[in-house]
Amino acid sequence: MKTLNVTIELDPVNDGAVFAENRFKKKEEGALIIGTNGEKRIAGASEAQRILDILAEVGHGEYMGKTDYLIMINGNKILKFGTGECFIGSALIMKYDGKGLGFLSGDEFDEASKEFESRLITIVADGQEFSAYELL
Repeated sequence: MKTLNVTIELDPVNDGAVFAENRFKKKEEGALIIGTNGEKRIAGASEAQRILDILAEVGHGEYMGKTDYLIMINGNKILKFGTGECFIGSALIMKYDGKGLGFLSGDEFDEASKEFESRLITIVADGQEFSAYELL
C-alpha cells in the first residue's frame, strides 16, 4: 500500500500529495535500533515511544561507556556469566540531551553504532557462538 500518492496535472486546486497513511518521519532523526547480529535501522518518534512504553516495565538502561548515548534493552534478556552480564538481542539507543532522552541525528547514528559494536563479546553455549553486548 502506498503511503503517499502525488498527482500533478497542472491543476492548482487538486494537484499535490494525498496521504494514504500517516507514517512519516524525519529521515535523519530518531532512535537507533541495533542487534547483536549487526543489523540496524532507525525508528521514528512514535515507534521509539511505543518501545519505551513497553520497556518501562521490563527494561534495563545504561549509558554506553562515557558517552551521552543510552542503551535500553529488555531486562529479562540479560545473561549472567562468571564475571559479568551481557545480552543477546536488539537494543534501542537514544541520547541524553541535557534534559532527558533525545533523538539521534546525523553522524550520531554511526557514533552510537560504533560504540555499541565496540562492546560486543562472543558467548559460547553448547558449542554455539553468539555475539553479545557486554553490560557494565
